Amino acid sequence: MGRILFDSEDDAGRSVTVTGFFGTFSFLLDDPAAQKRPAVVIPMDPHYRSRWYEAGRFVAHHLGFRLPARVPPVITPFRSLHLIRCLHAYDLHRAGADERRIAAVLLDPRALTMSWNEWRDHTWRRTAKDWRDEGIALVEGGYLKLLLEG
Repeated sequence: MGRILFDSEDDAGRSVTVTGFFGTFSFLLDDPAAQKRPAVVIPMDPHYRSRWYEAGRFVAHHLGFRLPARVPPVITPFRSLHLIRCLHAYDLHRAGADERRIAAVLLDPRALTMSWNEWRDHTWRRTAKDWRDEGIALVEGGYLKLLLEG
């Protein structure tokens, strides 16, 4: 899974450092049982998620398991903004706001002054409804979906 940079053994045990496109991992095998149940130390930096995933793949490979090559989902900045808007729409809905008020707060205040005929077919109405519905779904258990789909 990578190139061995360092492999030594002393009184404290065996130490192995592996590198590759995924980063650099150090394994401290200070106990005979450590080879059966290895542990990986991962730095908390901006690449934490990808390092964590690759470390899991490395350990699984070491134990003889095969994992899918798919990288776990990551919530992008755009998706994060969308989720925040959905939860804000849910909060407004819970406070008693209708679609028009949600659109006025989250999209444009002009939504409050539109005629019914204009409002009925406007994209702001549909967007406010979609954000509200997705916010409701998130609060009613959809947070778990984020773990699987991002």
